[in-house]
Amino acid sequence: MLKQQVKQVFAFSLLSISITHTVWALEPGASPQAPAGNTMGIPLSAPLPPGLYYTSSTKHLNGQLKDDNGDNMGLKLNAPASTSIFIYTPGLQLLGGDYRAWVAIPFIMAEEDISNPMLGNVGKHSNNNIANIDVHFADIAWTLNPGQFVSAGLGAITTTGSWKLGGTNTSGEYWSLNPRVGYSLMNQNWNISLESHYFYNFENDDTKYDSGDEFFFDATVLKKLDSIHQGLQIGPIGYVREQVTSDENNGTAYYGTTNGKARQIGLGVQVLKDFGRGLFVGLSWSKDIETKNAVSNDGRFALNISVPVYMKHKPKPANVSSEL
Repeated sequence: MLKQQVKQVFAFSLLSISITHTVWALEPGASPQAPAGNTMGIPLSAPLPPGLYYTSSTKHLNGQLKDDNGDNMGLKLNAPASTSIFIYTPGLQLLGGDYRAWVAIPFIMAEEDISNPMLGNVGKHSNNNIANIDVHFADIAWTLNPGQFVSAGLGAITTTGSWKLGGTNTSGEYWSLNPRVGYSLMNQNWNISLESHYFYNFENDDTKYDSGDEFFFDATVLKKLDSIHQGLQIGPIGYVREQVTSDENNGTAYYGTTNGKARQIGLGVQVLKDFGRGLFVGLSWSKDIETKNAVSNDGRFALNISVPVYMKHKPKPANVSSEL
């Protein structure tokens, strides 16, 4: 009897507050600050010619909330999302590399379908709203060799999203610091990008719940198929999301309980078309192969479009993928 009560309290604390646009453990009702695989297909480590660039990243996720054993817990999520990313490169050299900064503004259409009465009101609940904005204020890209780059930077993720205790949310009510390190190889007919992000999550001042820190790793390995069509690239993609520190509940919300650590591992494929002069379009499909304490990715399509809004100097002829 006691064991069953403990299970019910845990399930209630994990699910009674609605989840949001992507995979999730952390505080009940709060999404991670970025979806797993968020940077796949976007070679962030390559330096950009001075100017302003716009990238649109549109994703459609369908998934189910999983427990620590990977079993379904009675909540389905349907969440189309679109993120607008504005990248500014002033042409400033800093620490031997090219400085740039960007802001990412996500918009989420979250619809959850609850079938387990322990999780709250049975039925469908939705919220269409902005999520937490990512202000990446310092990033530097270094050229190691022609077509070979590394980069590192730091950003802060705000609490601009829609969040309410007991509601259907599009974000978590907590700030995060986001250091990142990346590597890109773009020569010899290859487009390879490796991205790692760490999210240092702060406490929610309203509930005194402190979500654990998370590590994300994204990989893109594309082969150029110029013999078939100039600028066309295709290859596998993959991601890992690992919560590295445990949640802490310093208040009385959620009966004083905490969620288990989230984990996601996924694979997919991407096709990218480079049109030249700063314009490319990439379409990908990915799916989780392992999910714990998170909403699974049961099959997600993503469309990335990058467009130069303003360039200070005319770039030398090159493939867009070697510039973006």
